[in-house]
Amino acid sequence: MSKRLIRVTPAEVKSKQSILQKQPLNVVLSNGNTIFGRLISVDAVQLVLKDTRDHHHQIALSDLYEVVYDDSQGIVPPSRHATL
Repeated sequence: MSKRLIRVTPAEVKSKQSILQKQPLNVVLSNGNTIFGRLISVDAVQLVLKDTRDHHHQIALSDLYEVVYDDSQGIVPPSRHATL
């Protein structure tokens, strides 16, 4: 079964925390860097991610571009584009 990439904006991260904590994530920063790991916690200012080496990364939400994860359930999220 194919997977779908789900993209979550910084504004949506807090509300989707319970879903994101169950998934391996790619956190894309505004400068283009990407960090792979699991979400540990989110608050109003930052998120904490644990990578595969068990290092914790504290990432300010202001530095976050998006969070991307694979959804194997096949649920298509609503489009962010008004024309689609």
